[in-house]
Amino acid sequence: MSNQVQRNLENAFLFVFRTICALYRPLKSWIGAGLLGLFILMTAAVVHVFPLSNWDMFAYTAVVLEPSAEDKDDLHRQTYGFVKDNLAEGEYLTLTQDRPYRIRQAEDPDAFGTMLSFYRLKILYVETAKLLSGFMDPVKALRLVSLLSAVAVGAVLMIWLARTGTLMYGPVVVALLIVSDFGGAAQLISPDLYATVFLLAAAFLYLERLDIASGACLVAAFLIRPDHLAFIGVFFVFAAIYGHGRWTMTGCFVVCFGIYYWLTRASDHPGWWVHMWFTHVEYVPTLEGFDPPFSPVTYVQMLVRSTVRSLMSQTWLALLFAEVLFFAKCITPSGLRDRECVLLYAVFASICAKYLVFPHFETRFFLPYLMIIGMVLLVGWHRQKEVHANVSLSI
Repeated sequence: MSNQVQRNLENAFLFVFRTICALYRPLKSWIGAGLLGLFILMTAAVVHVFPLSNWDMFAYTAVVLEPSAEDKDDLHRQTYGFVKDNLAEGEYLTLTQDRPYRIRQAEDPDAFGTMLSFYRLKILYVETAKLLSGFMDPVKALRLVSLLSAVAVGAVLMIWLARTGTLMYGPVVVALLIVSDFGGAAQLISPDLYATVFLLAAAFLYLERLDIASGACLVAAFLIRPDHLAFIGVFFVFAAIYGHGRWTMTGCFVVCFGIYYWLTRASDHPGWWVHMWFTHVEYVPTLEGFDPPFSPVTYVQMLVRSTVRSLMSQTWLALLFAEVLFFAKCITPSGLRDRECVLLYAVFASICAKYLVFPHFETRFFLPYLMIIGMVLLVGWHRQKEVHANVSLSI
């Protein structure tokens, strides 16, 4: 009796599975696109209804308000007023009273003003928020940038999949977005997702041989987050080696490097080591007169601390390892196109270079690079699988 029950159960499962497959195959592209679109819309809805709050929103709000403020006291008062209006009482209390650094910033306009030099460098992000703040308050404008960026990321990925005939892999792209902390990045007031839009667009346009448009997107990503200069520099080297888009990417790097040199010289940015120390060692209450000497021991401690935090609470290292393993086991390198190789090698090398220069531990900082690697590998694997299937049919 038990054997008959087992066979009936197995037959029922097989019937359901085959029925689902028969329904799925002719609609797989529509289903894949629908699931990706649904996930993006769900993320946008969550960003709108349940946005996350962090202390950086004070600084970005202040930088947006700076041109219209009369003095530091007025800027401080307006900034904290707008943020308070957009947060629940408990959230505001946490961001202003839960540690000495936040208490000092909430009470001392001069100390708060010294922090803004870290944020003024994100020129395009700030200017976009300023433009939108003409129609709403600056906090809502910054949140709208995050929401629109989430939708734009989904649109770029959808176009990429449609162009390469891989819309059926929409659920795989959703999984990549989840593990890359797409949702977390979208909920924050941060330029990360805004820059991701242009980095993904640059990668797609480069593969489409639209080098000038790709270079323009890279410049835009740099203006949103200048630390992407590391990727642009590595990318131009690999483009020069392979020859595809050599001069365009060289010109892009020269432009970005020139802007970066001007930004760091013309602004009051405290410099790389002060920024590193502030991020990884101590949140000093004011940057006035703060200039710690460089220490190789402290630098190594920063690397070790960030790596441990990445392994314990973040996913980017695990996903990067999985992508490298997939490349080694499932991809034939000779089957990849030259431009795909340029992107893969440049992105991987820039992740390593950026981590050595400034070891961010949070996954959201690596989101665009992990997605570019994932998309190139997914499309390359699909194309190689089709080639093998055609060869098998011809035998």
